[in-house]
Amino acid sequence: MFKSAKKIVVTVLLLSIQIFSQEKLFLIEEGGMFGFINTEGAVVIQPVLSTRSAFVCGFSKQTQQYWFDKDVNFINTKGEIAIATPYEDAGIFSEGFAKVRKAVFFTSGKWGFIDSTGTEKISPLYSEVGNFYNGRAMVIVRPFFFPQLTPDKFGYINRFGVLAIPYQFDAAGDFSEYRAPVRVGNKKGFIDTTGTIVIPIAYDAAKNFSCGLAGVRKDSLWAFINAHGETVLPFKFEEVRNFSDNLALVKKNGEWKFIDKQGNEAFTILFQNALSFSEGISAVQQNNLWGYIDVTDTMIVQPQFLEAAPFQNGLAFVETTTENGYVDHTGKFVWKQKK
Repeated sequence: MFKSAKKIVVTVLLLSIQIFSQEKLFLIEEGGMFGFINTEGAVVIQPVLSTRSAFVCGFSKQTQQYWFDKDVNFINTKGEIAIATPYEDAGIFSEGFAKVRKAVFFTSGKWGFIDSTGTEKISPLYSEVGNFYNGRAMVIVRPFFFPQLTPDKFGYINRFGVLAIPYQFDAAGDFSEYRAPVRVGNKKGFIDTTGTIVIPIAYDAAKNFSCGLAGVRKDSLWAFINAHGETVLPFKFEEVRNFSDNLALVKKNGEWKFIDKQGNEAFTILFQNALSFSEGISAVQQNNLWGYIDVTDTMIVQPQFLEAAPFQNGLAFVETTTENGYVDHTGKFVWKQKK
């Protein structure tokens, strides 16, 4: 049984928002150990794994903790070790690379990258790194001694490990749709993959591009801009979330609403809270219970769940008062267990 339903729900939510795995395998937990089911609810990897880690690009990261050390390996969708590594930490695969960190003196705490064969392609030289998107990965280098004396400056490397965009930003995010948010001083703007500032450093906050638009904030209000920096939807929102399936959640006058890319309110269904659309479906909350609506403004699964995650590869993780599990687009459980 799940030891902590809340914790697993939050984990699945974060994974669904941040990573969209291509593999149709879904994480389960029994007795503190982890395994995977397929879309039919059949267990394909028994819950014998010690690490809660979804499959991304064919691999799930697994960590083995020892008295004074730990090893990171990657398993394939059969549960076999596909990449055995000498590293102490690793990230997910993205564009064929995964960040890794080696526990060796003078490189301890430094990050590099391996490819899908486990070959080290970029040496562990960096204090912090992002994932590769649009052929670029954010990197920081700090001095080995007294790093706190030098303010962090962010740059980007290419897939050959060459510094493609010099260390010049006070903060930087991952690329999305060939734009990355960067901060200079207290203001944010966007660069392209050459490092050219293509949208002025003029905003108090900025989100990544999605569906051709990005949320930006001036003072206390948010707007949406396009890839040319033109304001498409004006500064009138208290909060915004990224567009997904060409719809975005925005907060105005204390209420959350879905809007389309023209700023029109998309639905008549009222809700307390909602998640971004995925697979043409969104989880919405009414009377403290969660259900699902589709893009036609139809409640396809009536509110009945205490918690609900976005759909991913046809299934969504949900929680009721008595059980947890995965449901399909009709709300039918394909796998469940008692709490």
